Amino acid sequence: MLFFVLFAVVAGGVAYISWLQAKKRRELFHQFALAHGWTWVARDDSWAGRFDGDPFDEGDDRKAENVLQGDFRGRPMVAFDYSYETHSTDSKGRRQTTTHRYAFCALAVGAHLPRFELVPESVFGRLGTVLGRQDIELESEDFNRRYRVRCDTPKFAYDVLSPRTMQALLSRTALHLRLAGADALCWEDGRHSPVQLLERLDALRVLLDGIPEFVWNDLKGSPQ
Repeated sequence: MLFFVLFAVVAGGVAYISWLQAKKRRELFHQFALAHGWTWVARDDSWAGRFDGDPFDEGDDRKAENVLQGDFRGRPMVAFDYSYETHSTDSKGRRQTTTHRYAFCALAVGAHLPRFELVPESVFGRLGTVLGRQDIELESEDFNRRYRVRCDTPKFAYDVLSPRTMQALLSRTALHLRLAGADALCWEDGRHSPVQLLERLDALRVLLDGIPEFVWNDLKGSPQ
């Protein structure tokens, strides 16, 4: 009996600490939004179905919390804590639930872009290349070692990743970056701090600002 009482006390304590941490995070991002002239809402799950590709379209109970919206250096932005659940069953038939959490942010582009993605290089990525999954190689070996480049239109990737843009990205933390449709996206495991959010939005800004004018003109003149 004592065991169950202790278990209930510990479980209650853990739940309270989790609730308190979530409350502090909501307050932090609410004040952060006010300081930047952005809006904040505690939760709006409509954003959980707004985008395609990693980390979306997986699992269930998809949530978008601490949603920030506003203007970042002349472009509309959105950022939120994204999570979803997956389920598995162990050898004894017990169901286990895993919650996956991501820090997500995006800038609106204003034109329809070919799908383009930068993924930080890893051992698993290099193994994929050995097994035949080829990505776009650039003239910068440093950049090739830092990132895997994937794009539906290789010429667009070469145009976007000028030497200046590659150098600017190399001077920053390697991030998961994607251009798709009318959005520039960044997603990372866990949850971002206000400082990290600004850094990630600025990395997206660097990527977009580096796109040559002739590319923008071609995109605006092409059919959607």
